[in-house]
Amino acid sequence: MTDSLGQQKPVNIKALLQACRSKEETFKALMTLSKTLPRLSAEEKTEDNKVKGCESAVWLIMEGNDGLRHFKADSDAKLMRGVLVAILSLVEGKTLADIQQMDLKAELAELNLSSYLTSSRTNGVLAILNKINTV
Repeated sequence: MTDSLGQQKPVNIKALLQACRSKEETFKALMTLSKTLPRLSAEEKTEDNKVKGCESAVWLIMEGNDGLRHFKADSDAKLMRGVLVAILSLVEGKTLADIQQMDLKAELAELNLSSYLTSSRTNGVLAILNKINTV
């Protein structure tokens, strides 16, 4: 199942990542997920949309005027694109208040990504979560 942005629904991504029994399986799943994230145009990859603090270049755009948050994101790193799909699956289509009430760090911990989140990537993920909570 996909949403309006072509992204998989949260339960499917969560189940997919939780079913991984090895680092290699998780890596393959993230690579597969990375292919589902629509690429941003060159015009969308602006400094304003760039997430500061990420090791890789990451851009995040929030859209929507219906009270619900809709996100578009991209990265120059394929692994990070997979991580972005996992992150966005948690927040896509929710209100800002709902997002701010979530413990996104705990939600991500349930997705078995810890072996891929080096200290520098963890800092990048925290910067992404911070931007999601404020846009």
